[in-house]
Amino acid sequence: MQQSLTREEKRKIKLDVILRNAAKAFMERGYYKTSLDDIARMQNVTKPTLYYYIKNKEDILVKCEEQTCGRINAMLDDVMAEKLSGFDMLHLFIKEYIKIITDDVARCHVRHRGQMEDDVLKAKSIENHKDIEFRVREIIRLGIKDHSVRDCNSTILAILLFDSLNGITSWYHSDGKVSENELIDEVLALVGVGVKG
Repeated sequence: MQQSLTREEKRKIKLDVILRNAAKAFMERGYYKTSLDDIARMQNVTKPTLYYYIKNKEDILVKCEEQTCGRINAMLDDVMAEKLSGFDMLHLFIKEYIKIITDDVARCHVRHRGQMEDDVLKAKSIENHKDIEFRVREIIRLGIKDHSVRDCNSTILAILLFDSLNGITSWYHSDGKVSENELIDEVLALVGVGVKG
């Protein structure tokens, strides 16, 4: 017999649907051109019902960020727990990072981060990304130390990697001509040539 979902589980599922629909709308129409009324219509609910799940439009960006950064940090925990060379850790990180950022919620987050008007939220967003970048720089430094990554400036390499990888979100579509596996293979082939020690 299937166990029924709790109220909190149902709420999380509904919130995820709202985030996905809003993220898609933000990517297609733009953040500023999409209203909460538009998002409520997409859900076939009233705007007051929407407020049960989100505080305002900016809160959608915050929740997309929380979800995306949570996934990236959990993935980094797994990657860094592996007994691998620095290069192999970096290789695995890139592969898993691409899988995360090709998701609609993550794509929206990457494309619209920093658009929060609240200074506290904006500062928190910057801090979240610095933390993630620092962790990747640590992987690069481990690779330099074990000679699996060429001797380089870990900060420059990390910034170049993130700029390149995050740029994927502006053109990649899961239903497009390029498959996720083909995308991952091409990126890893380029990184392998330029980074390997």
